[in-house]
Amino acid sequence: MKITEIFNLGTKGHEELDFIDIDETSDTKLFIDPYVIQALSNSFCLEAQKSIETFFNEVFTACKEQNHSRLRYLLSFASEPNETNLGMKSSSIFGKGTTPDELTNLFSNFYDTVRKNPHIESNSLAMCMYIPNFAEDKMSDLITNIIRKKLYEFTLEQANKWNIALENKDTIIGYYWDYISLSWKKLIGKPFLVNNTIRLLVPKAIVRKHYVFNVECYIKQYILKDIQEDIIKNHPEKCLRKEYKNGKRELLPPTRKELYPNFVDGRSHKECALNYTANNKKCSDNFINDILSKIRHGYGSLDDNQLDMIVYQKNGGNFYDSSY
Repeated sequence: MKITEIFNLGTKGHEELDFIDIDETSDTKLFIDPYVIQALSNSFCLEAQKSIETFFNEVFTACKEQNHSRLRYLLSFASEPNETNLGMKSSSIFGKGTTPDELTNLFSNFYDTVRKNPHIESNSLAMCMYIPNFAEDKMSDLITNIIRKKLYEFTLEQANKWNIALENKDTIIGYYWDYISLSWKKLIGKPFLVNNTIRLLVPKAIVRKHYVFNVECYIKQYILKDIQEDIIKNHPEKCLRKEYKNGKRELLPPTRKELYPNFVDGRSHKECALNYTANNKKCSDNFINDILSKIRHGYGSLDDNQLDMIVYQKNGGNFYDSSY
């Protein structure tokens, strides 16, 4: 059953809701997107940005200083959350989570490969895009832990809005990242219980089915375009020369489709993109700024009908996602 059914809210879909109408027993394949949080400027996101930015800055600082005890501490509270019923849970048939030890290895091994990159500290959240075996499911779980306090505050607001009673007795909700003390803090409060299980509601504006901030988009829409521009400027012999009826002449570089196989050359997309970025920071900056700007204007967002299709499995939950 959905939250709206359990509490008899009488709604007809997400058009009337600010939160994702999760199921009490199964996972909804939607992910909290930190890049959306980074882009948006509402009060929830502005506060959550501080937590996310300071957390990843601390993680990469610990990696840089080879402070393994600090890194283990930072990621020790990053266990798979159970309160949101989003993503893919390792404890069910729906997917696989990540342990703090696995995350520690992912980040430390990744940093070892990019230690000499002069741009490593320019945007710590953006750098996470390149980490192998670290995609939406793992990132969303980690972000849930980091911003747990904000999610709890949002849940309280929604409970008050819909006249849903909370439990009277304070209890431990979990741990959250405190951006002031740069440490994990225990969150205590009156729980929002669904059939005796603590739940957190998630704002619908910050979830995605896929992250639009990804290396595939970066390669195909930015890196290959950058390579084309370089060929026109520095290797015109590789271009086709086209002359139009009006006398205009133009150099046509190889298409992105033609450039793609040689650029990837059997390597992973993350490896290719990271190697290119090491020597082409301007391309990376253009990608980051453009995508964040597009997100602010709705790029990749899910409208209420799309959310209904995913959450309530209307039409099998499938739709055409032009942003992916």
